[in-house]
Amino acid sequence: MSSTVSISFPDGSKRDYPEEMTGLELAQSISKSLAKNAVAYSFDGVLRDMSDPLGQSGSIEIITRDDPRALALIRHDCAHVLAEAVQELFPGTQVTIGPVIENGFYYDFARNQPFTPEDLPVIEKKMHEIIKRNAKFTKEVLPREKAKKIFADKGELYKVELVDAIPENEDVKIYHQGEWFDLCRGPHMQSTGQIGNAFKLMKVAGAYWRGDSNNPMLTRIYGTAFANEKDLAAYLHMLEEAEKRDHRRLGREMDLFIFRKRVRALSSGTPRAGKCSRIS
Repeated sequence: MSSTVSISFPDGSKRDYPEEMTGLELAQSISKSLAKNAVAYSFDGVLRDMSDPLGQSGSIEIITRDDPRALALIRHDCAHVLAEAVQELFPGTQVTIGPVIENGFYYDFARNQPFTPEDLPVIEKKMHEIIKRNAKFTKEVLPREKAKKIFADKGELYKVELVDAIPENEDVKIYHQGEWFDLCRGPHMQSTGQIGNAFKLMKVAGAYWRGDSNNPMLTRIYGTAFANEKDLAAYLHMLEEAEKRDHRRLGREMDLFIFRKRVRALSSGTPRAGKCSRIS
Protein backbone atom coordinates (compact mmCIF):
# COMPACT_ATOMS: atom_id res chain seq x y z
CA MET A 1 0.00 0.00 0.00
CA SER A 2 1.33 3.41 -0.98
CA SER A 3 2.28 5.85 1.75
CA THR A 4 1.54 9.56 1.54
CA VAL A 5 3.86 12.45 2.24
CA SER A 6 3.08 16.03 3.22
CA ILE A 7 4.33 18.61 0.72
CA SER A 8 4.64 22.31 1.51
CA PHE A 9 4.41 24.94 -1.24
CA PRO A 10 5.95 28.44 -1.41
CA ASP A 11 2.59 30.07 -0.63
CA GLY A 12 2.45 28.22 2.67
CA SER A 13 -0.15 25.66 1.63
CA LYS A 14 0.28 21.93 2.24
CA ARG A 15 -1.05 18.86 0.48
CA ASP A 16 -0.60 15.11 0.76
CA TYR A 17 0.68 13.10 -2.20
CA PRO A 18 1.77 9.50 -2.80
CA GLU A 19 5.45 9.16 -1.93
CA GLU A 20 6.22 7.65 -5.36
CA MET A 21 4.76 10.66 -7.21
CA THR A 22 7.41 12.40 -9.31
CA GLY A 23 8.01 16.11 -9.50
CA LEU A 24 6.67 16.09 -13.05
CA GLU A 25 3.45 14.34 -12.01
CA LEU A 26 2.97 16.83 -9.20
CA ALA A 27 3.49 19.75 -11.60
CA GLN A 28 1.00 18.18 -14.03
CA SER A 29 -1.58 17.95 -11.25
CA ILE A 30 -1.24 21.71 -10.78
CA SER A 31 -1.05 22.86 -14.39
CA LYS A 32 -0.10 21.31 -17.73
CA SER A 33 1.68 24.51 -18.73
CA LEU A 34 3.69 24.49 -15.48
CA ALA A 35 4.77 20.90 -16.14
CA LYS A 36 5.78 21.78 -19.71
CA ASN A 37 7.86 24.79 -18.62
CA ALA A 38 9.43 23.09 -15.60
CA VAL A 39 13.10 22.16 -15.83
CA ALA A 40 13.64 20.80 -12.30
CA TYR A 41 12.19 21.01 -8.84
CA SER A 42 13.67 22.13 -5.56
CA PHE A 43 13.02 19.84 -2.60
CA ASP A 44 14.04 21.27 0.76
CA GLY A 45 16.41 23.54 -1.16
CA VAL A 46 18.06 20.81 -3.24
CA LEU A 47 17.50 20.64 -7.01
CA ARG A 48 16.14 17.37 -8.35
CA ASP A 49 15.24 15.89 -11.73
CA MET A 50 11.57 16.26 -12.57
CA SER A 51 11.47 12.46 -12.85
CA ASP A 52 12.61 11.97 -9.24
CA PRO A 53 9.93 10.73 -6.80
CA LEU A 54 9.03 12.85 -3.79
CA GLY A 55 9.98 10.07 -1.41
CA GLN A 56 9.38 11.96 1.83
CA SER A 57 7.66 14.98 3.32
CA GLY A 58 9.20 18.36 2.66
CA SER A 59 8.93 21.68 0.85
CA ILE A 60 8.80 21.88 -2.92
CA GLU A 61 9.21 24.55 -5.56
CA ILE A 62 8.86 23.93 -9.28
CA ILE A 63 11.73 25.55 -11.18
CA THR A 64 10.90 26.94 -14.61
CA ARG A 65 13.37 27.93 -17.27
CA ASP A 66 13.18 31.66 -16.50
CA ASP A 67 14.13 31.09 -12.85
CA PRO A 68 17.72 32.27 -12.12
CA ARG A 69 18.41 28.84 -10.61
CA ALA A 70 17.79 27.27 -14.02
CA LEU A 71 20.83 28.96 -15.57
CA ALA A 72 23.28 26.44 -14.11
CA LEU A 73 21.12 23.63 -15.49
CA ILE A 74 21.09 25.23 -18.95
CA ARG A 75 24.88 25.43 -18.91
CA HIS A 76 25.27 21.94 -17.47
CA ASP A 77 23.06 20.42 -20.16
CA CYS A 78 24.83 22.46 -22.82
CA ALA A 79 28.13 20.87 -21.76
CA HIS A 80 26.59 17.44 -22.30
CA VAL A 81 25.37 18.46 -25.75
CA LEU A 82 28.85 19.77 -26.55
CA ALA A 83 30.31 16.38 -25.65
CA GLU A 84 27.75 14.55 -27.77
CA ALA A 85 28.41 16.87 -30.72
CA VAL A 86 32.17 16.33 -30.49
CA GLN A 87 31.82 12.56 -30.44
CA GLU A 88 29.42 12.60 -33.39
CA LEU A 89 31.80 14.75 -35.42
CA PHE A 90 35.09 13.24 -34.24
CA PRO A 91 34.63 9.52 -33.50
CA GLY A 92 37.24 8.08 -31.15
CA THR A 93 37.39 11.21 -28.99
CA GLN A 94 37.16 10.43 -25.28
CA VAL A 95 35.15 12.68 -22.99
CA THR A 96 36.46 13.40 -19.49
CA ILE A 97 34.85 16.11 -17.33
CA GLY A 98 32.56 19.02 -18.19
CA PRO A 99 31.57 21.23 -15.27
CA VAL A 100 29.67 24.49 -15.02
CA ILE A 101 31.92 27.44 -14.21
CA GLU A 102 31.40 31.16 -13.72
CA ASN A 103 29.75 32.59 -16.86
CA GLY A 104 29.62 29.27 -18.66
CA PHE A 105 31.04 25.76 -18.85
CA TYR A 106 33.82 23.71 -20.36
CA TYR A 107 34.47 20.12 -21.38
CA ASP A 108 37.85 18.38 -21.60
CA PHE A 109 38.48 15.93 -24.43
CA ALA A 110 41.19 13.35 -25.12
CA ARG A 111 42.07 13.28 -28.80
CA ASN A 112 45.28 12.66 -30.71
CA GLN A 113 44.81 15.86 -32.69
CA PRO A 114 43.89 18.88 -30.50
CA PHE A 115 40.89 20.96 -31.46
CA THR A 116 41.41 24.39 -32.98
CA PRO A 117 39.30 27.57 -32.99
CA GLU A 118 38.29 26.69 -36.57
CA ASP A 119 36.50 23.59 -35.23
CA LEU A 120 34.19 25.59 -32.96
CA PRO A 121 31.64 26.79 -35.57
CA VAL A 122 31.28 23.23 -36.87
CA ILE A 123 30.72 21.88 -33.35
CA GLU A 124 28.24 24.68 -32.60
CA LYS A 125 26.23 23.77 -35.67
CA LYS A 126 26.04 20.14 -34.57
CA MET A 127 24.98 21.27 -31.07
CA HIS A 128 22.04 23.17 -32.57
CA GLU A 129 21.03 20.00 -34.41
CA ILE A 130 21.14 17.96 -31.20
CA ILE A 131 19.12 20.53 -29.28
CA LYS A 132 16.54 20.56 -32.04
CA ARG A 133 16.08 16.79 -31.61
CA ASN A 134 14.71 17.56 -28.14
CA ALA A 135 15.81 14.20 -26.73
CA LYS A 136 14.68 13.49 -23.19
CA PHE A 137 17.19 13.28 -20.37
CA THR A 138 16.70 10.00 -18.55
CA LYS A 139 18.63 8.82 -15.50
CA GLU A 140 19.93 5.33 -14.85
CA VAL A 141 21.49 4.27 -11.53
CA LEU A 142 23.94 1.40 -12.03
CA PRO A 143 26.11 -0.88 -9.92
CA ARG A 144 29.64 0.46 -9.90
CA GLU A 145 31.25 -2.48 -11.72
CA LYS A 146 28.57 -2.52 -14.40
CA ALA A 147 29.10 1.20 -15.06
CA LYS A 148 32.85 0.66 -15.34
CA LYS A 149 32.34 -2.16 -17.85
CA ILE A 150 29.98 -0.04 -19.96
CA PHE A 151 32.54 2.75 -20.26
CA ALA A 152 35.48 0.37 -20.69
CA ASP A 153 33.64 -1.34 -23.57
CA LYS A 154 33.18 2.11 -25.19
CA GLY A 155 36.87 2.88 -24.81
CA GLU A 156 36.09 5.66 -22.31
CA LEU A 157 39.00 4.98 -19.96
CA TYR A 158 38.81 8.37 -18.28
CA LYS A 159 35.20 7.66 -17.32
CA VAL A 160 36.26 4.33 -15.78
CA GLU A 161 38.68 6.26 -13.60
CA LEU A 162 35.96 8.74 -12.68
CA VAL A 163 33.62 5.93 -11.62
CA ASP A 164 36.34 4.70 -9.25
CA ALA A 165 36.55 8.22 -7.80
CA ILE A 166 32.86 8.35 -6.83
CA PRO A 167 32.51 7.91 -3.04
CA GLU A 168 31.13 4.54 -2.00
CA ASN A 169 28.08 6.15 -0.38
CA GLU A 170 27.03 7.86 -3.64
CA ASP A 171 25.04 6.38 -6.50
CA VAL A 172 26.69 5.89 -9.87
CA LYS A 173 24.40 7.66 -12.34
CA ILE A 174 24.33 7.71 -16.11
CA TYR A 175 22.21 10.26 -17.96
CA HIS A 176 20.94 9.41 -21.42
CA GLN A 177 19.99 11.97 -24.07
CA GLY A 178 18.71 9.89 -26.93
CA GLU A 179 21.31 7.24 -27.76
CA TRP A 180 24.18 9.18 -26.21
CA PHE A 181 24.94 9.01 -22.48
CA ASP A 182 27.40 10.30 -19.90
CA LEU A 183 28.43 9.73 -16.31
CA CYS A 184 26.93 12.53 -14.23
CA ARG A 185 25.62 13.42 -10.79
CA GLY A 186 22.78 15.47 -12.22
CA PRO A 187 20.26 16.92 -12.09
CA HIS A 188 19.29 17.72 -15.67
CA MET A 189 16.40 19.45 -17.36
CA GLN A 190 13.67 17.43 -19.01
CA SER A 191 15.13 17.46 -22.53
CA THR A 192 17.86 18.92 -24.70
CA GLY A 193 15.29 21.24 -26.28
CA GLN A 194 15.01 23.19 -23.03
CA ILE A 195 18.60 24.39 -23.44
CA GLY A 196 17.57 26.81 -26.18
CA ASN A 197 19.92 28.43 -28.67
CA ALA A 198 21.48 31.19 -26.56
CA PHE A 199 24.92 29.63 -26.34
CA LYS A 200 28.34 30.12 -27.89
CA LEU A 201 31.63 28.23 -27.85
CA MET A 202 34.32 30.69 -26.82
CA LYS A 203 37.81 29.19 -27.09
CA VAL A 204 40.03 26.12 -26.90
CA ALA A 205 42.89 25.55 -24.49
CA GLY A 206 45.15 22.79 -23.22
CA ALA A 207 44.54 21.20 -19.81
CA TYR A 208 46.24 18.34 -18.04
CA TRP A 209 44.04 15.50 -16.85
CA ARG A 210 43.12 16.28 -13.24
CA GLY A 211 45.40 19.32 -13.35
CA ASP A 212 48.56 17.21 -13.02
CA SER A 213 51.40 17.90 -15.46
CA ASN A 214 52.43 14.25 -15.19
CA ASN A 215 49.12 13.27 -16.79
CA PRO A 216 48.12 13.47 -20.47
CA MET A 217 47.33 16.81 -22.05
CA LEU A 218 43.69 17.23 -23.01
CA THR A 219 41.89 19.82 -25.13
CA ARG A 220 39.45 22.01 -23.25
CA ILE A 221 36.58 23.71 -25.06
CA TYR A 222 35.03 26.66 -23.24
CA GLY A 223 31.49 27.82 -23.85
CA THR A 224 28.83 30.06 -22.41
CA ALA A 225 25.05 29.82 -22.36
CA PHE A 226 22.17 31.96 -21.19
CA ALA A 227 18.42 31.68 -20.85
CA ASN A 228 17.82 33.95 -23.86
CA GLU A 229 19.54 35.61 -26.80
CA LYS A 230 19.34 39.06 -25.21
CA ASP A 231 21.39 37.99 -22.18
CA LEU A 232 23.91 36.22 -24.40
CA ALA A 233 24.30 39.31 -26.60
CA ALA A 234 24.76 41.51 -23.53
CA TYR A 235 27.47 39.21 -22.20
CA LEU A 236 29.34 39.09 -25.50
CA HIS A 237 29.08 42.88 -25.79
CA MET A 238 30.52 43.22 -22.29
CA LEU A 239 33.49 41.07 -23.27
CA GLU A 240 33.99 43.12 -26.42
CA GLU A 241 33.97 46.37 -24.48
CA ALA A 242 36.37 44.94 -21.91
CA GLU A 243 38.75 44.00 -24.70
CA LYS A 244 38.57 47.54 -26.06
CA ARG A 245 39.44 48.92 -22.64
CA ASP A 246 42.40 46.61 -22.22
CA HIS A 247 45.24 48.84 -21.03
CA ARG A 248 47.73 47.31 -23.44
CA ARG A 249 45.48 48.07 -26.40
CA LEU A 250 44.78 51.56 -25.09
CA GLY A 251 48.48 52.10 -24.57
CA ARG A 252 49.24 51.39 -28.18
CA GLU A 253 46.32 53.35 -29.58
CA MET A 254 46.83 56.43 -27.37
CA ASP A 255 50.63 56.44 -27.77
CA LEU A 256 51.21 55.86 -24.04
CA PHE A 257 54.25 53.69 -24.80
CA ILE A 258 57.53 55.26 -25.89
CA PHE A 259 61.12 54.12 -26.14
CA ARG A 260 63.25 54.37 -22.98
CA LYS A 261 66.44 55.14 -24.90
CA ARG A 262 64.50 57.60 -27.02
CA VAL A 263 63.62 59.52 -23.85
CA ARG A 264 67.29 59.68 -22.93
CA ALA A 265 68.21 60.66 -26.45
CA LEU A 266 65.58 63.38 -26.58
CA SER A 267 66.86 64.81 -23.34
CA SER A 268 70.34 65.00 -24.86
CA GLY A 269 69.04 66.16 -28.21
CA THR A 270 70.01 63.02 -30.16
CA PRO A 271 67.14 60.76 -31.39
CA ARG A 272 67.97 57.04 -31.01
CA ALA A 273 66.06 53.76 -31.27
CA GLY A 274 65.79 51.51 -28.27
CA LYS A 275 63.60 49.31 -26.07
CA CYS A 276 59.94 49.96 -25.48
CA SER A 277 58.91 51.20 -22.06
CA ARG A 278 55.79 52.60 -20.44
CA ILE A 279 55.60 56.03 -18.84
CA SER A 280 53.74 55.80 -15.54
